[in-house]
Amino acid sequence: MKENTIAKIVEFFKDNEEIFNSCMEELDGYNGYLGDDRYYSMEELDELYSDIKPLELLARAYYGRDDDTWTTDASDNKTYGEFNPNREWFHYNGYGNLASSDYKDYTGYLDNYTVEAMNEIRCYIDSIDEDEELSALFDELEEDEKED
Repeated sequence: MKENTIAKIVEFFKDNEEIFNSCMEELDGYNGYLGDDRYYSMEELDELYSDIKPLELLARAYYGRDDDTWTTDASDNKTYGEFNPNREWFHYNGYGNLASSDYKDYTGYLDNYTVEAMNEIRCYIDSIDEDEELSALFDELEEDEKED
């Protein structure tokens, strides 16, 4: 039963990416779930780097990338475009450099473990209860857990 309900929640999130993004950021705000994978508004760049030397910030942008522009070669290897400060969001790539995008993409976290983590701290994730269908699914998950 529990696995079926979790699968329904995952499907809901696949169909409602903005709600999933909100839930992910609230989960991250509570326990740091996303680590360096969190997206920040490009407007926050000044605040986050206010105590960093300008040369370091320039290097992080230079060695960064733009997630929204890429090409692939014959072997399907991606080559990303240069960091674009005109995008809406940024996050850190695996090396701590800046990656720009106009879209938040937390789909790599859309799995059973994330849903269970959200359920454990549901009272801190307001976005769940702001949507009736999602709230009902999490209620169902709580009932399933009581039965187990």
